[in-house]
Amino acid sequence: MRARITIRPVNVLLMLGLILSFCSNFALSQEKKVLNYWGMVQAELRLREAQEDAVADFEKMHPDIKIKGTVFPYPVYRDKLLVAATAGAAPEIFVVDQIWNPEFAAAGFVIPLDDYIARSGLSSDTFFKGAWDSCVHKGKVWGIPFDVGVWSQLFYNRDMFREVGLDPNRPPVYWDEYLDYGKKLTRDVDGDGTSDQWGSGMYGGRHEGTICQTDAFIFSNGGSILSEDFSRCVLGDKASVEAMEFYKKVVDEMSPPGATARTPDDAVKLFSAGKIAMHLQGSWVQSTITARAPEMDWAVSLLPKPRRGESVGTYGGWNLVIYQKSKYKDAAWEFIKYWSSKGINEKVIALVPANKESADIFLALKKRFPKVIFEQLRMAHPRPIFPGYPQISEVQRDAIQYLLLGTKPIQQILDDAAAEINELL
Repeated sequence: MRARITIRPVNVLLMLGLILSFCSNFALSQEKKVLNYWGMVQAELRLREAQEDAVADFEKMHPDIKIKGTVFPYPVYRDKLLVAATAGAAPEIFVVDQIWNPEFAAAGFVIPLDDYIARSGLSSDTFFKGAWDSCVHKGKVWGIPFDVGVWSQLFYNRDMFREVGLDPNRPPVYWDEYLDYGKKLTRDVDGDGTSDQWGSGMYGGRHEGTICQTDAFIFSNGGSILSEDFSRCVLGDKASVEAMEFYKKVVDEMSPPGATARTPDDAVKLFSAGKIAMHLQGSWVQSTITARAPEMDWAVSLLPKPRRGESVGTYGGWNLVIYQKSKYKDAAWEFIKYWSSKGINEKVIALVPANKESADIFLALKKRFPKVIFEQLRMAHPRPIFPGYPQISEVQRDAIQYLLLGTKPIQQILDDAAAEINELL
């Protein structure tokens, strides 16, 4: 006689609970970590496709991670980030403009990466020094450089050089040469008694590019904006005053009227139209010049420097950061390492890779005069790595306007600006 097995309802419920619990835990173990990533809108289709392919490869390498990207245009991006971070809803990973990095660090929105860097063996030497420096605030590293640009290189029209007897293969190296060349290139071409061609189209409008360019003149002359410990503004020092006197001469003696409103974009239009012979800006305008003036014989050299100075540009660019409230900080770090690594960085950036080896590859493939660009990047400094930098920039913009209008002596204008900035420190 067979024994009968009775399964009580309570035991059935217990078994079902165990099964469901196992399935739930298994599902959780298989659940992907979704990393939201915010960045800038990219107009170039091939770049967007390259970024998508690189993300797909990363997800194959890390099947437990899913990258979800969102992009924004520059004018609204910072505000979007600040609102999201303040509300506790920022993405796990995002890029910040170099000049925003200390602001987000000081606000507690992003985490220091020193421990991750130490464990991974990542070296600051992998990146351009000035780009790495832009990530450092109060002795800690708050981001990893992603891409970079530098204000400025010297773009010059070889044909216009030839027309006035200048050697097209010898661009000006020093400030005094730049002024001499500019005066020769400023002339009345149509004979109506008024200049219609100029040596430069120096810009002075209320634009961050104006500050980047004037900072580069100051850096090249051995000056700075803030003291090394950020305790005071040094715009009134001799090096800065000399640099701004040079800038004023470029505007007055070899540039067309209208510098107070002129932007870098306005100036590159003048260069592309053959109205100015020399233009100072970054490598990102190469494609613009080629598209607008395909027949122009142009070349690029280092930013002119003072006789006793160096050719030092001003950095622009973007850094990768991790949100302080991210649930998946370790996974975010894996993506940042990947996104900034050789073999990937050169494929997914819009400016120039911050990774030096990637930059070497990228420049050789994508830009004319790659050695000049690389050297200018190697010699560049970031703008002040200070949480209140946007306010400092506004003071500098005001000072440039006063300087161009000639309302006060340059020394007084810079002393006044320094005093105003000191109140922000």
